[in-house]
Formats: sequence, C-alpha cells, structure tokens
Amino acid sequence: MMYSSTILELLRTGDDYLQSCGVEGSRAEADILLAYVLNTTRDKLYLDIDTAITNDNKTRYTDLLRRRGSREPLAYLLQGRSFMDFEFFVDERVLIPRPETELLVEKSLDIGKGRIQSEIRLLDLCTGSGILAVSISKYWPEASVTAVDISEDALDVARINAERLNVRVDFRQGDLFEPVIGEKFHIIVSNPPYISLDEYQECSPEVKREPAQALLAGEDGLDFYRRIAQGAHEYLRQEGKILMEIGCNQAYEVRTIFQEKGYKCTVYSDLAGLDRIVLAEEE
Repeated sequence: MMYSSTILELLRTGDDYLQSCGVEGSRAEADILLAYVLNTTRDKLYLDIDTAITNDNKTRYTDLLRRRGSREPLAYLLQGRSFMDFEFFVDERVLIPRPETELLVEKSLDIGKGRIQSEIRLLDLCTGSGILAVSISKYWPEASVTAVDISEDALDVARINAERLNVRVDFRQGDLFEPVIGEKFHIIVSNPPYISLDEYQECSPEVKREPAQALLAGEDGLDFYRRIAQGAHEYLRQEGKILMEIGCNQAYEVRTIFQEKGYKCTVYSDLAGLDRIVLAEEE
C-alpha cells in the first residue's frame, strides 16, 4: 500500500486508503496517526511537509492505517483519550470515554463537593477505565473513592490511570454492590451499560470493537438501572445521592424505575440539549 516517502505523500496515501475503507474524517485521522508515529503534532507535520520518512516509520504508519481501515477505534491505536483535561490510557479491554460523560463528573462535583461536612465516601459502579473515579479523585482529593467493575481486565486499565494521575482509588472486582457489602456511601455514581439489543445492531463497526459487556444491558437497555435501584438503599447513607449517565431516550424509563423504589429524580441535559444524567435522591 505504501510506496510514498515524504510526509505529504504519506498523508495523501493514508487519506485515500481510510476513505476507501469508509472511515469518516479520513484526512484528519491520517494526520493524527502519522503525527503519533513521528511523535509530533499535526501542525508540525505541515511545517515539515516535504520531509522524507524512514522505512521503519512508514511500516508503523502502514500497520496503523490497516488497523484503522479494519475499523479498530482510533483511541485504541493511540492508546489514549482526553477526558476532563486529562489524558487517559485506553485499550481494547475498556469502553472508550465519551465527551458527554464529563457532565457526570461535573454534576457529581457540583452536588457533592463542599456540601457534606463529614468524611466523604463515593462509590463508582461499572468503573471501566476509571475515568469517573480518577477524575473525581483528582478534582476532589478529600473524597474517599471506591470503584467497582466485574472485569479484572478493566480494573487493570483503571489502576494504570490512577497511577498516571497520582490519585488514590480503592478498586475492587465484582458485580455491582457485591464487593462493598455492609458499606455505606454518600454518593453513588455510575455510567453503566445502557444499550439495548436492537440499538447494538445499529452501532458503528468501531463501537462493536469495544467490549460488549460494557455496552449491552439486556433487551431494553435498562437492566443495570433496575439492579442499582433495587440494591442502592442498602448502600446509601442518609440523604445519599445516585448520579447516573443514561441514553438520551431513557430519561422517562430510568426516572420511573427509581421513583417506584422511593427516589426523587432530577434529569439533566448535556450541551446538545439531550437528556444525559439522572440524579436519584432518597425522599
């Protein structure tokens, strides 16, 4: 595929190849991949547009293009994704952080930080790459954060991120509340799997390369909300709060699930005006 030798030629070849594979934003992604290989920035690429590239770097670039052409997510190739102004490590063991999830961190900090005077305990369910637990710990170091995931592979990634950002998080392996039996928390946060079986069939090839366990939540996408609503009372301190990300069309159903268990609910929208966060509080 690759016979060209300068930066400009490689970018053109990469763009053409990714476009032929159906990758949206093919030119931008060709730029990003070559900048990654050369350990530089996209701007710098265009300042050195006629620079010749070594055969080793051409080979690395070709390999990344082929993987991206097979619709492997860009974040896995770069082994990183920016979130809350931090760079998180990600690979095929975890769900790739989405920008809309930043609202869950922001609401957790806004609702919890500075409003509870005693020792703060926060539980992150379905932590995945640890972006919620680690970001909250970074911005709210006074909080004692426990993070749970059923996947030990995901927890390995989360521990890498906690170490990179120099925060202390108590990571535990197990299914939802199982690892914290007998404990109580002021705040529970979660970005659980919430995609239905029908929705999953319509997902992009890139999304289907992410761990299905981190995406699928039963036939209607609501299984985890039902389980959290069923069990959370036992793990919340008095006036405790639950903050959860939801699919943009799930607000009514999730609110109903929690209201039926005795919670008062508030729905928050993201910057696009889509329902994104449900706050459930014990009445």
